[in-house]
Amino acid sequence: MKLALLKGNRFNPWHLQGFSMLPDSVEVTAFRAESEIQHYFAERDDAEPKFRVKRIYFDTQAGNPVRRAANAISQRFTGRAPRVLPFFECLEGFDLIQSWEMFTDWTAQALEARARWGIPLAVMVWDNIPFNMERNPERRALKARTAEEADCFIVYTERSRRMLRLEGVPKAKIRRINPGVDIERFSPGPAERAALGLDDDELVILFVGWLLPRKGIDYLLLALRELLNDPELSGKRVRLLVVGSGPGRERVEGLIERLALGKICTFAGSLPYSRMPGAYRAADVFVLPSIATPEWQEQFGMSLIEAMASGVPVISTLSGAIPEIAGYAAVLCQPNDFISLYEALKTMLLHPDRREQLGAAGRKRAASEYDLRTHVEQLTQVYKELTQG
Repeated sequence: MKLALLKGNRFNPWHLQGFSMLPDSVEVTAFRAESEIQHYFAERDDAEPKFRVKRIYFDTQAGNPVRRAANAISQRFTGRAPRVLPFFECLEGFDLIQSWEMFTDWTAQALEARARWGIPLAVMVWDNIPFNMERNPERRALKARTAEEADCFIVYTERSRRMLRLEGVPKAKIRRINPGVDIERFSPGPAERAALGLDDDELVILFVGWLLPRKGIDYLLLALRELLNDPELSGKRVRLLVVGSGPGRERVEGLIERLALGKICTFAGSLPYSRMPGAYRAADVFVLPSIATPEWQEQFGMSLIEAMASGVPVISTLSGAIPEIAGYAAVLCQPNDFISLYEALKTMLLHPDRREQLGAAGRKRAASEYDLRTHVEQLTQVYKELTQG
């Protein structure tokens, strides 16, 4: 089976790990466009995928030089998003195409290949907001076409499944599977804090993710200030470890300065994926304080299952798919609420027995629900259904 994998902005080690474990009978070719966001990950030095990667281009990167320059200027000064140059002809001869989201240029190219050569198309959907991304008429039309023509929709959450049903996708086309994490790699173990510049006697709060406002780090910083102001915690050495990158660093550092938190915040940047297990093991508590925006709410929270698999107690918010992912294995606060976040953190930091209990619950849930091997088996079965009838 020759699989054309179109991952778009999800071309990273987390999203690709399962595809490297597919049976030898599945020959994967991933189509990748280097987006402007990639420079934020220059320090990660991740290993190359174990399958073929074919380069495609945005209209700011290839083609007519004059048009390319005009597109780049438009992107910089008007906010115009770069568009993927047509590449559907490269998809001829594949047995199956997997694309991402209903409204992307990648899916538009996949639909064209399906129309020309009858190649089955599976669309991986993370979005969970009904009728989202439809202010642009072109995208709205593309979503409608995708709903009608794609052969299968793969979702990771019940929320995404319900969204597709509301948008008119037939029930028979939707396959829900759980994503996975390597539960042997991400597992409880000794904390090697020195490599991250952390002391053994510190209570370490870990944040992993983009520094965008929607990830809620601003509220975490406000909660951290409340912790430092609390007399019951005056004898504790508290530290925030931030693992992540992307736009927003200046905003975050400005808030840290205003709250006088600079001495207890450590920025590790975007660590290579191989170092992430060590980052989780170094933490006493993991926090994902996501908030919702009109066009986005937490679609899964990949770091949630990594933290749970590592046996780290999790605090998060009642936002998007987080409640169904974390289940009984996390303390969930109201989003946009630094007070409830502070109270949850205070309880966790003052009670090591509670941390131990919640960490064990997370490990149990990750092992039973989010084992990467099970994910690969389920994905392989979907592929067989689509190619063998």
